[in-house]
Amino acid sequence: MINPMQQVVVAGRQSDSRAVMQALQQVGVLHIVPLEAQGFQSGPLSGQAAEDRRDAERLLARTESTLGELGGAGTARGALPAEEQWSTLVEQAAVPASALGDRETELRTELDTQRTYADVVNALARAAGGVDRSSRVAVIPLTVEQPAELQAAQDALKAELGDRFEIGSERVSDRQTAVVVAVLRADRERARVALGKARLGELRLPGRFERLPLSEVASAFEGIARTNPQALEQVAREKAALASQHGAALGAIRDALADRVGIDDARAQTARGKYGFVMQGYVPEDRIPDLQRALDPFKASAMFELHPVDAHHGDGVPVQLKNGAYTENFEFMLNISDPPKYGTFDPSWVVAWFFPLFFGFIVADIGFGLLFLVAALWGLAKARRGESLPIGLLGITLDPATLKRVGVVLQTMSLWSILWGFLTGEFFGNILEKLHVFHVDPALIKNIWGVTLAPGEGEGRGLLPILFPRVLPEFSNTIMLICIAVGVIFMLWSWGLKAQLTYKHKHMHHFWEAVGMLGGLIGLIMLAYVSKAGQNFGALGNFSNPLVLLMLVGFVVFVIGLFASKTPLMLIELLSNGGNIISFTRLFAVGVAAAILANLATDVGWGLGGVLPIIRPQLGIILGFIVHLFLFALTILGHVMQPIRLVWVEYLNPTGFYQETGTRYAPFAPAARK
Repeated sequence: MINPMQQVVVAGRQSDSRAVMQALQQVGVLHIVPLEAQGFQSGPLSGQAAEDRRDAERLLARTESTLGELGGAGTARGALPAEEQWSTLVEQAAVPASALGDRETELRTELDTQRTYADVVNALARAAGGVDRSSRVAVIPLTVEQPAELQAAQDALKAELGDRFEIGSERVSDRQTAVVVAVLRADRERARVALGKARLGELRLPGRFERLPLSEVASAFEGIARTNPQALEQVAREKAALASQHGAALGAIRDALADRVGIDDARAQTARGKYGFVMQGYVPEDRIPDLQRALDPFKASAMFELHPVDAHHGDGVPVQLKNGAYTENFEFMLNISDPPKYGTFDPSWVVAWFFPLFFGFIVADIGFGLLFLVAALWGLAKARRGESLPIGLLGITLDPATLKRVGVVLQTMSLWSILWGFLTGEFFGNILEKLHVFHVDPALIKNIWGVTLAPGEGEGRGLLPILFPRVLPEFSNTIMLICIAVGVIFMLWSWGLKAQLTYKHKHMHHFWEAVGMLGGLIGLIMLAYVSKAGQNFGALGNFSNPLVLLMLVGFVVFVIGLFASKTPLMLIELLSNGGNIISFTRLFAVGVAAAILANLATDVGWGLGGVLPIIRPQLGIILGFIVHLFLFALTILGHVMQPIRLVWVEYLNPTGFYQETGTRYAPFAPAARK
């Protein structure tokens, strides 16, 4: 749910403004919003306060850059030194850290250059044969890929210089040849021009290596390959020692400076006078006692007032979601958009209950559910140990808190998959059915669902009856009707919710739109039900049938809503929402398709045993596993995306969730807590 807020106005003496701000920052409950008042200054600080802020920002930047050069050390914060020592302590670490950073950059650059050019330079040095050391001869190195390029270079040089050049070459790889052109120093530029005409450029080595003879570069590269890795290890050890010596203090200084800059940012959002200041913000109702305790020491110089927030005009009111321990794990799934507007509703619990339920309905396999459960438990174990999880494919890293939430979500999805798997009797397809653990009982299916199975179904025997045989053709209509019924409930629920919210906020235009859509959907549903999906339109004329009367009432309400809301596009929207109801059959289509593919994978492995009985278990299991893995990889995206789509699109769109968004609650708090 959305946590109720109270508006806060704080006023006090200007001389105590920083102390008051510091107290509010430490308690970390107030969401500050800018305030302008006639006769008061607002916006950025000025004078000495602005200069102090700039000094703090400069020292903060220096501290953060030093911590960055030390490899992000300082997250473990130590005792905060005296303020007059901050600048000295930062410089004591910054100067050697900067020198070590420059040294590391130089070593890595040389090592990268050596790894890039070593083979080519060695080949060029051998091709030059010592001519590169001559004081009278200039050497022009280059590389070619095709023999035709080498011939083009010879032709161009001959046309320009006659016989006053020599070419040496040596193969570097299958696709690259090192070439050395030796000319008199006076002819160097003419040789370069000639090579340019042949569309060949001189190989220029980076940095200091460009000025050295090729043989000296080769020798230098050998030294770099031999010494630079050890030098980098030494730099790393020196940085670790420096971080161990200064990291904790730098971390504490950084946080203190960040808090100071944060206080100045907060002061810039107040209305300030010569003798006083006024600020406003919002605080959650359950955190008001914390706010009172923070301001109690300033009773003589500051006061505050609380005002109830008008939920009907929630623009600008920050939103904090407050859900139970289970539901809050699913809140991140809605963080792709701004939070709902204050005074509306929080759909986190809908996602928390129905997304894993729909996912389990689609997968409905004990084996795949167990795989998800193993992955979830592994992730939760890492989160408990405080470890992060990098996901290279997505380029993100899940911190322990996020990993815990993802683990809970995955665990819930797996448990629903296992539960539905017991109902469908599926374990990596029909393995347990072949092993006579599960079986189909036609009489039981007839009693529960009223479905008569074809002759021959259920002849096998097993320990447990299958209660939801989704892969049987005779059962398809039953599953489709269940999915459509779920769609009907969700679409009526979403439009009913919109009607409630819009009436609450007196948005009558949208209220009548929602009421009209509710009536139209009821009319459509009754039309489809009475006519048996269009097979018996004559039944619509039976006015003694109360369902026909309900259909007519629904369409009348739709027409009233159409004119009252002045939204002619409701005609198209009604058909679209009818399609949204049908969209819930995705649960049936995706799930049954995956189950049939899983059965196919099992049948392939199982059938192999009849062909090669001697090695049946090994090959059958291996082949079945490979096919299962391949098919699961192809279908898993649909297993996840379809339930998300049904909740995010089909359900949330009609409620107006994406049209009216709010501001995320961001309390003024210390940097260490952010």
